[in-house]
Amino acid sequence: MKNTLLLLITLAFSCTAGAQEHVGLKKSPLQYCTSNQSPLQLVVGDTLVVVCDTMYLINKTRYQFYKSIHKATLEDDNIECKNLLKAYETRLEEHELSYSKLLANCRQGEKTTLDFIEYTQKSLESTQKTLQYSQQSLDTSMQNLDRANELIRKEKWNATGQKVLTGIAGVGVGILVGVLVSH
Repeated sequence: MKNTLLLLITLAFSCTAGAQEHVGLKKSPLQYCTSNQSPLQLVVGDTLVVVCDTMYLINKTRYQFYKSIHKATLEDDNIECKNLLKAYETRLEEHELSYSKLLANCRQGEKTTLDFIEYTQKSLESTQKTLQYSQQSLDTSMQNLDRANELIRKEKWNATGQKVLTGIAGVGVGILVGVLVSH
């Protein structure tokens, strides 16, 4: 019963979310923020998600007004206004192109940085493994050296002890032979 209720609630939310997207949710493209593209057209019921830091919205009447001024300026025989407007539009296009190149360079720099960080992390992991292996080898070597030192001490004692015992035995045999010979 709980699963059926949960399924119905999930289905209801998905349908409303899908309906909202279909109704007119529009998102301004990121490159729209710095370009001189034609304005976005919105109609009644549309919702606009602004991704720019600033966006100006004008109504249809004001847009037609600006469009007619632009057209009149281009059609006017006043060369100075025409040249000024064309220079302005050219400058806008250049700025848009420069911004696009700068954005591409920033993304490439970010990718390079992320690749370098990943390489460094892998290198550090490899170094860590090498250090752990070296530490284990060093510990094993220290244990082997301790055992070797202990064996050397025992052998020194054994060698010295054997010499002393041989000497004592020799003295004892000498005394015994001396006593036997003197009798």
